[in-house]
Order: sequence, then C-alpha cells, then structure tokens
Amino acid sequence: MKKINGKTIIREVLEWSLYLTVSFVIVLFLNTEVYALTEVKQWSMENTLFEGERLYIDKISYHFSEPQFGDIVVFLQGEINEGFNDRIITALEDIKMKFQGEPRRNRFIKRVIGVPGDKIDIQDEKVYVNDKLLEETYVKGNTINSTVEYPVIVPEGQLFVMGDNREHSNDSRAFGLVDYKSIEGKAIFRFWPINKLGDIK
Repeated sequence: MKKINGKTIIREVLEWSLYLTVSFVIVLFLNTEVYALTEVKQWSMENTLFEGERLYIDKISYHFSEPQFGDIVVFLQGEINEGFNDRIITALEDIKMKFQGEPRRNRFIKRVIGVPGDKIDIQDEKVYVNDKLLEETYVKGNTINSTVEYPVIVPEGQLFVMGDNREHSNDSRAFGLVDYKSIEGKAIFRFWPINKLGDIK
C-alpha cells in the first residue's frame, strides 16, 4: 500500500489550486472578451424575447465592427468600460453579486434603432429614421414619447435604442443615448427554451 506523506498532500493541494486558478482565469477571459450567457429578466423585448429565456451573447464581433441598425445589444446603462481592465472588474462584480443574490439592475437588452449620423423622430406613435417611416413588424404596443426631445441626431460613438415592447420599456426615450463603451455584446442565439432554439432577429 502506497504511503502518502505530508509533502505529497501539499503538492497535490498546490497542483489542484493551480488548475482551478488557471481554469477560473480562462473562463473569466472568455466571459469578458468572447461570449457570455444571460437570462432575460423582464418583458421590455416582447414579443421578440420573453422573461426566462436564455441567450448567447457575442462579445467579440464589436471589437472589429460597430453595432448596426436592428442589432439586439446588451449594455450597462450609465457605466463606461474603457478597456480590458474595466471589463474584468465588471465580471468580478457580477460574480460577487451573484453569490450575494443581488441582481444587477442596470444591465439592459434593447434593439438598436439609430446609429451615428441618424436622425430619430417619433410622431403620432410612429418612428422615423432619417425622415423615413420604419416598418417595425417586431413591435408590441404603441411607441409613445417620453422625456427626450425630438428629433434626435445620434452623435459618433453612441446609439439610440428601444425595447420592442414599446409601452413597457425603459430605453433611449427616457435615459437618452447609449455609449459604445457601455455595450457588452450582441444577443445572437436563444438556447432556452429548447422549442425556441435558434437565432434572434
């Protein structure tokens, strides 16, 4: 029978600690720079997304391209991430909040309606982009005005976003434009529930 001494146990503990640390760092990196999984928490994107659905978030595409009209983006309202270090801090805060059972209340998911240079106007509960009426087959309810004055010209580095459930969405009509540096990624795939598995449009 093999004898296990104190040095062997210490070495194994150190090895496992190293493996776990490396694994945690890899997962943290992937979660901040490549992809994330998230759950829809509210109803502001009905009838496109519903509460409880789980989504795959692409985080790498916007490192090489800018958000486009119609993209469904996840962002942190009121927070600016200047780079990798800020994204790591956000990921660590998310882990801490999850263990403490505290929801992050400023992470939103909305549809891009206006990109830099676009003129956004809302008249008679209809949306106009660059003076052209949008044909929005995805919208639920009426597009009511809020506190923002129209028309809005979207400046460089910012977006105008709205939820598809227009009567029940806290979006750019209320809090204004969203900075590129607040965006975490693009929702591209629904993996739960199984009967709705597929791309998000």
